[in-house]
Amino acid sequence: MKLVYFNGRGLAETSRLLLALNNVDYEDFRYPLKVIDWATHNMEKVEFENDKKEGKLVHSLNKVPFLEVDGKVLSQSKSIERFLAHKYNMMGDSPLEAARIDSVCECVRDFKDAYQKVRKLPEQEKDAGMNEWFSVTLVEKLTLLDNMLGHEDSNFSVGTKTSLADIVLFSFITQFFDNKEGSLSATDNLKVKNIVRNVGELNEIKHWISSRPETPF
Repeated sequence: MKLVYFNGRGLAETSRLLLALNNVDYEDFRYPLKVIDWATHNMEKVEFENDKKEGKLVHSLNKVPFLEVDGKVLSQSKSIERFLAHKYNMMGDSPLEAARIDSVCECVRDFKDAYQKVRKLPEQEKDAGMNEWFSVTLVEKLTLLDNMLGHEDSNFSVGTKTSLADIVLFSFITQFFDNKEGSLSATDNLKVKNIVRNVGELNEIKHWISSRPETPF
């Protein structure tokens, strides 16, 4: 199995967390990436562009991440995550639990989309927008999401074992934002805080985070 992405966390990190948790031996292939200007997303990715020109990435629509399994290419980060979750028994114990897990993941996707709008605010509005996001908007969204999660003292989003939803929430709260203090504070007094803490205390997750390559994003 080979996971292909840039040398960063980004869209591949949730899949890497799933693979780490399940002690999977795989090739973590990373295209070199040089950040020239974050504001304009100007980045130098020579090897990636060369492979794209040579037609080596056509099976993933010239995009990353993608996962190679048994000679087949699986593209789209969410599809990769769901495939891995199914493969390693992290989609619940019934079709209904699988659907509930998927619902949590889709809510997180919506939250990320909403945050991108804040990131794109004009510079003179960005500080105020970020303050409102972490102190008000994210708190409101996570409070609503809490109604979809397990019982009050549960360490799991759905059912009685770690699922894709737990990993997605952990990745969202602890890996996605630059302002990690703000995102963690938004979970105070919510069930999601127990879930994120539980994932973070898993030995496989702690080992991955302490040993993974240092990257700019």
